[in-house]
Amino acid sequence: MTPKTKAESPLDFVAKIDDLERQSDSCYRGLEILRREWNFATWLSLTEILRQLHLAISPTQYGTGKHKVAVTNFGRVGEQMRRFCQQHAKAAPCSPSRFRWSRRAAAESAVAFEVARNYSMFCIDFPAWHANLYTAELVNHATIRFRSGDSDFARRVNAYGKGIRPLASPTAPGGGVLPAISQQLQTLFAEAMQFSRTRGVLGVDFRNTDDLRAALRDMYSVRLSGLFRRYPNISLGAYTLEQFRNCYVALLTLVGAHEHLCFLWARDHQFPLDSAVLVYTRSKLAKLLTAYSGEPSAIVEAALPDLIAGAAQAQDLQTLPLVPLARDGSILGVAPAFPLASNWEENILRVCSYLRPNIHSLTSITKEEEMRDDLKASVHAPRTVAGPVNLARGVPDLDLLLEDQADDSVVLAELKWPRKPYSPREIIERNSEIRKGVAQIKAIKSFLTGNPSLLADRGKLSRSLNDYRHIQFCVISRDHLVGSHESDLPVFGFDAFVEHLSGLKSTSEALLALNSMDWLPKEGTDFGCEWIRGEAGGVTTLTELFMLTTRSQPVVPHR
Repeated sequence: MTPKTKAESPLDFVAKIDDLERQSDSCYRGLEILRREWNFATWLSLTEILRQLHLAISPTQYGTGKHKVAVTNFGRVGEQMRRFCQQHAKAAPCSPSRFRWSRRAAAESAVAFEVARNYSMFCIDFPAWHANLYTAELVNHATIRFRSGDSDFARRVNAYGKGIRPLASPTAPGGGVLPAISQQLQTLFAEAMQFSRTRGVLGVDFRNTDDLRAALRDMYSVRLSGLFRRYPNISLGAYTLEQFRNCYVALLTLVGAHEHLCFLWARDHQFPLDSAVLVYTRSKLAKLLTAYSGEPSAIVEAALPDLIAGAAQAQDLQTLPLVPLARDGSILGVAPAFPLASNWEENILRVCSYLRPNIHSLTSITKEEEMRDDLKASVHAPRTVAGPVNLARGVPDLDLLLEDQADDSVVLAELKWPRKPYSPREIIERNSEIRKGVAQIKAIKSFLTGNPSLLADRGKLSRSLNDYRHIQFCVISRDHLVGSHESDLPVFGFDAFVEHLSGLKSTSEALLALNSMDWLPKEGTDFGCEWIRGEAGGVTTLTELFMLTTRSQPVVPHR
């Protein structure tokens, strides 16, 4: 049969897909790890994720793009294992002193990992099908093939949204994602290793880490300060974005030291499975974060709940990396790899949007201004950037006006910065935001076509619109993209727009390149797709995984 979206499918086909989805939801049944106490099973799950990561990444790949992709993939698996344990393992807890790895635990954890790895893909596929983002076809009575995108252009936009760029682009994914460790840090890590002591067969106590942590705190503080995209003084409730950044610097200080020490230890010993996951009482962690963040304890106590898994909707351990190991949250575990690879700013804004939507809506007020500020900092003379411009009652405000008198060019744009979608439902919502922008710029174009001298009369342009050779009406969107159905009103990615308009090309040449859409990756040249088989609860799915063509690095769907 021809693959169809849910909306295109007959009712009996939809019912069959629904039956298979319900069947797959039972995949956790029979997992031996769920016979254990829920917090012990959770600790085993976190440890197994780190073990799998250690096996998947060779020492020479540590810190590379492959490492980052593996962490992203395993973060989803880890969150699914956490949910299985939280919901279906024995309700009674056990003391953390009993958290020990064993041969039996290894076997149970490995099976649970495979089930969760498969099911985590089902948790993308079926919701995307229900949202009409995927097509589906039955290969046999229990096998479904899902496919994303209904056109070549849609698939290129999809790939762009996953972070894939044309190979010639300066923003194409590169090799290493972690900076080289300085000589000072190498010395401090070596000193810590000298004082380290074994704890049982698979454990280790890392000592003499105070100076190491202090140096790492300084390094992470500098690094995270350079990654701000939003205004640092934005309020997230009881703390600002900058205060949260300081708390996150403190968390990275703790986990960064521990992860690299485990890496160094594993070069000469077995991987320290009993010690790989950091376990803290909540009060002890709060004290450490206060000490290394420089923030008062009240700020740390306010920020801490926004890092705990289960506090808000999350599909991975990068968004909410602190995992409860006691029902009241008094004991917390963290697998270091996940906060280290996290997009901390994006994640905390997402969590705020779930937990405090009214406060988050206030953070969105400045997004347009922040985009304009970034463009002003990137686009140089002879181009000028201005906005917003109030046009007339009933007509949307013009967000951006870019003029290049020397090149006889002008760009008139709506700016959109939708939060990066996290689920199929959010994809639909974000698509709607951008399409609203297309409708707005269409209304603006209609109004200004009938009033070509208005902007000049108000001193916003040097002359009437009719006197420019190159006029571009468009939408510029950051962090999410959707194709426009209006060929004369394109949607440009913010990064692509900045790349082309901040370079040495003339404005007209830059617009020509943007309209060609060559800044979108091409299937077969820049990316390809591999069919990945998943099995859960007796149901099999075949799902596309977008791959960078030359680097063979899989990209997680809807990340």
